[in-house]
Amino acid sequence: MAEQQSDQRGDYVDERGVLITAAGRKKMRAKMDEVMNRWTPEEREQRRLAALARINAAA
Repeated sequence: MAEQQSDQRGDYVDERGVLITAAGRKKMRAKMDEVMNRWTPEEREQRRLAALARINAAA
C-alpha cells in the first residue's frame, strides 16, 4: 500500500455534524491497512470487479 503522510489534523466536526477524532482516524487507517493486506492486488481487483458487477446487475 502507498505510504501515507502523517495526519496532522486534530478533532473536527465534518459536514454532517459528526465528530471526527484523530484517534478514530488512526484506528480506521489501521483497519483499512489490515483489510488491504488480506488479498493480493489481483484478488482485490477481482473482488472489485465482482462487486461492480453485482451493483450493475441490481440497477
